[in-house]
Formats: sequence, C-alpha cells, structure tokens
Amino acid sequence: MASSYLVLFSLLLATSAHVPAPRYKLRKVLIFSRHAIRTPVATALNEITPKCWPEFEEEPGYLTAKGAMVEGQMGVFFSEWLQKEGLLTGDCPDESMFHAYANIKQRTKASARAFVEHAFPGCNVTVHHKNKYPDPVFAPILHNTTEAFKEAAVISMKGRLHALKLTDALNDLSSILDFSNSKKCLEDHECDFAVDKNKISIDKDKTSVKGPLKYGNEAVDAFVMAYFQGFPTEEVAWGSMSPERWHELIRIMRGYHDVVFNDTAIAKDISKNLIQYIKTRLLNKSSAVTLLMGHDANFYTFLPTLGIKYYELQDQLENIPPGGKIVFQKWYDVIEEKELLKINFVYQSSHQLRKGSKLSLAYPPRSILLEINGCEVDSKGFCPWEDFARALNAIEFNSS
Repeated sequence: MASSYLVLFSLLLATSAHVPAPRYKLRKVLIFSRHAIRTPVATALNEITPKCWPEFEEEPGYLTAKGAMVEGQMGVFFSEWLQKEGLLTGDCPDESMFHAYANIKQRTKASARAFVEHAFPGCNVTVHHKNKYPDPVFAPILHNTTEAFKEAAVISMKGRLHALKLTDALNDLSSILDFSNSKKCLEDHECDFAVDKNKISIDKDKTSVKGPLKYGNEAVDAFVMAYFQGFPTEEVAWGSMSPERWHELIRIMRGYHDVVFNDTAIAKDISKNLIQYIKTRLLNKSSAVTLLMGHDANFYTFLPTLGIKYYELQDQLENIPPGGKIVFQKWYDVIEEKELLKINFVYQSSHQLRKGSKLSLAYPPRSILLEINGCEVDSKGFCPWEDFARALNAIEFNSS
C-alpha cells in the first residue's frame, strides 16, 4: 500500500518516469500550511454537554506533543523531497535557501519549529513571527469596515446560513451531547440545536455566528482533535462515532466556516494581506523555499480568493486537516525553456495522523493536484507560470 502512494505522489510532484527529471527543474517552492494537531480552542465545551470531555495535557488552543511529532514527520519528508529535486542540499540552509514565517499563536509557532527542527536537524533555522498580536498577514479580520460593506456581508452570510441543510446532523449531534441536560439548556434555555436561531453579526472587524451552528462546530472540532490525538475510540464522542456519522457531522464544521468566511467579498477582504504576502514571495526574488504556517481560517478565505477549484481529500475527515499544506511549485522546462506552476495539497490521512506514522520519500503523505482558475493544467499537472502570475495580479482589493 505504501509503495502505491509513493508512485502517486511522485507522479503528482513531477518526479516519476513520465516526467523525466532532467527536463523539469524545480526552481522555487512555497509551502502554505495549517498548524498540526492542537487542543480544542473552545473554552466552554462543558456548557454544551453534561458529559466529560477527554483531557488533553496542553492548554486550550495549543499544539500538542503529538501534533509536534506528526508535523516533524512532514518536515522529514519535505527535506528529503527538496534535496532529491536539488532545490536544497543536505547542509544547513541560510535565508536565501529557506525562510519560515508563522503566525504569532503558540500552535503555529510550535508547528513551524517542529517542521524545521526535523527537516534540518542540528541547524539553527529561525522561525520568523511578529511579536505583537494580531499579525495582519494571518488575522481573519475585515479591512473594509464601512457600514455598506458590513450590511452586504451580513445579508450574504444569512443567505448562506439559510441554504444549509444541517437539521438532521444538528439533531444527531444534540443527541450525542445530551444537549437537553446541558448547562446551555437548563440555565440559558437554549435547548434545541435545530430550532434555536443562530445570530449573525459583524463585531467590529470580525464576522460572527453565535448559536447552535457555533456550538456544533466547536463540538465536532473537539471530536476530530481527540481522534487525531489518538484518544481511545470510546473517549472520542463517547464512543458514538461511525464512518457515516463522521461524514454527517463534519458537514457542520464545513457549514459553519462557509457562513463565516466563504462569501466572495468577505473572503477577498480578509485574505488581502495574506494574498499580497504570498504574491510577493512567489513573484519576486525570495528564498528558494518558504514555509508559511497559519490556520484553517486562512485557507477558507485564501482558497476562493485565489480561485482554487473545488477538491476533496481522500481518506481524510477534514478538507483542511491539521498539518495540511498547499505546495506552490515553480518548475522550469529545459526543453521548452519556460516556467511552469504546479500546486499540490499535501496532507496526512486520518489514519496517518491518528497513528503518528513516520514519513519519508519511501512512505510519503497523501497528495492531490489542485487547479486554479485562469491557469489551465496540462496532462502532467503543469500550467504556465505567466498565466498564474497574471491571475495573481488580476486580484483586486478594495482600498477601504
């Protein structure tokens, strides 16, 4: 099984016999990553169920030791791949070769450190980050805070909320949580996930959904992180999960993020600084390899703004799993004498994350090819670099 995934990964990253290595040379890589496994972010989980949650050792929202370990394995794999393609050597890289930049949150800084420490053992590779919160590159905040923009955004969010078909999933989750006996129900009289109204608003510069959808997102996120962390199955959602149930409940998380982030205008406005940072790193002179460590919220706003086409990950609960990475690759076709783009989503399967599998070129993570609007790929997964640059430069941001 491992060998078959290696063949698939090699094909996607243009290292197989179908794409001769001498013809295509890797010139630059930007790895845009979500942090690895963390503890649940929500601090009020005990208010939505009378049951006891699994106990993590780390503080809420922190990278776990397991998370650092699995992210380190990603570092091992990428180091081997980048050396194989000749972009890096086995020596300690300087800033011209490798640059790491993480959001200021503990889980992103620690994830980036785990990556570089395993990718370059014994090397003193700096993980750059701001010293003051929030970092404008990563902060999921609105830049256009005019009343007209916010009113339009709220209308769009309400439309997305009403389009969700989550009644059965929310009712099922309510049963798993025993929500009718929770503090929220008994004291706050919010007793029905599927009936109680969600409240949509923009609080200063942040889009917000409060109510059953938010509680549902927090609960399912806690289930997912407990599963990836490796808690016994009887402790994950109190032993109630099945493959079918996972599929159904994950829709709650996707629905929540769709409402909060995926409106076109909202996504573009929030991702403005991130897109501009990535654009600068890719189109201008910069390090051969850049590691950018952020959050799933960054992916949710970045993907539609850049025009990444819809995708599904195989053998993975989430579509933006912990440690998942969008890998932008700039290749050079020696024969045609032109620059090319390839984009892959590299991730660990649910089984790999839960097991804490060792990774290497021989035992790689999973990978799928991503496509971007305005940059048509050929049979090998490449699209012209100039088309990609044109698509990036065509993204216009409101100056408000």
